[in-house]
Amino acid sequence: MGNPDGDHPFLAWGQRAALFKDAEHPAAGKLYLNWLLTPDWQAAGQHGWGVRTDVTPTGTGIWDVPNARSADFAAFMADRADVERWRQTMILYFGEVASPPTPGWLGLAPTTHA
Repeated sequence: MGNPDGDHPFLAWGQRAALFKDAEHPAAGKLYLNWLLTPDWQAAGQHGWGVRTDVTPTGTGIWDVPNARSADFAAFMADRADVERWRQTMILYFGEVASPPTPGWLGLAPTTHA
């Protein structure tokens, strides 16, 4: 990420979240989003860049950082050729994303499906 206090531009964007209409477990999704939007999490877990207007940011709010170019993110993502060029550049410098396989691991809260 760029330096919010510097002069160099960087892209900052709000993370999107949604509940799908036909989700298998909509109550779990609601619970997660409710937790994510709690004042405690917004104050502690978002580097001061939360979405709640009733939580005072710990630093400068991201929408008040002129070099964050937050409004430009959607246009950047819409240009899929440019996104792919950036992706390939990252691969050139850092390599493909790779991780060991995790067959059978269902995550932090495992469950089984019928």
